[in-house]
Amino acid sequence: MKTYISLSGFDTSQIISLIVKYGIEGGDRIILIRPEVEPDDRGEKTVQAIRDLSGQIDSSIDLQIHRVNHRDFEGMVVSLKDLLEKSEGQIIANLSGGPREIFLAFTIACLADAGRISRTTNYSDIDRSLREITLPNIAATLEDRQKSILRDVCENGTTTITDIAERLHISESTISRQVSRLADLGALSAQQKGKTKEVRITLTGKILL
Repeated sequence: MKTYISLSGFDTSQIISLIVKYGIEGGDRIILIRPEVEPDDRGEKTVQAIRDLSGQIDSSIDLQIHRVNHRDFEGMVVSLKDLLEKSEGQIIANLSGGPREIFLAFTIACLADAGRISRTTNYSDIDRSLREITLPNIAATLEDRQKSILRDVCENGTTTITDIAERLHISESTISRQVSRLADLGALSAQQKGKTKEVRITLTGKILL
C-alpha cells in the first residue's frame, strides 16, 4: 500500500507526476494538504480534478484532504507530523506546491520524521519535472566515537574501514560496528566494493557533524 502525501496548490501537474512515476492502485491513498479556509475556488477545483482522476483509475483509491490553519505555524507542524506518524504503508511525501507557509511547516514535519518516509519528491516549477530527493536525518543523536568517525571520513573523503581504524587507532571490528550504526542513521554510506567497503559521508552526516 502506498500513501501519497502532497501539498496542493492550483496545479495538478505535481500530483499527476507522482502517480505516473510511482504508480497507483486500489487501496492506495492520496492525502492532499490544504488550508482550512480556501481563498477561492481554484483549490477546490484542483482537489476535484484529482478526485475524478483517482476514481477513473480505481474507485477504491482513498482521497483525503488534511486541513491546517495557516495562521498557526506551531499547530501546522504538529498536525502534519501527526499525519505522517499515523499514515500507513509506503509513504511518498511531495515537498512542493501549495501556500509557502504550509510548505515550510510540512518540510519541518518531514525532517523531524524522515525515517518514516519511503520517498521524498520535489516538483520543479522551472523545468516542470519531478525529482526524488533525500531528506537528512537531523533528529539523530551521536556518541563521541561516532562523531570522531564522521569527522575522519569528512576530512579524508571516500575511505575504507581499515583506513579509518588505522587513523583513529581503533580496532577494525569496532569501526565496522560503528560504521554500520552510522549507515543505519543515514550519516554514512557503506557500499561493498570487492572485498572492502567504500565509506563516504552523506548530507545527514555533514549536518550532524
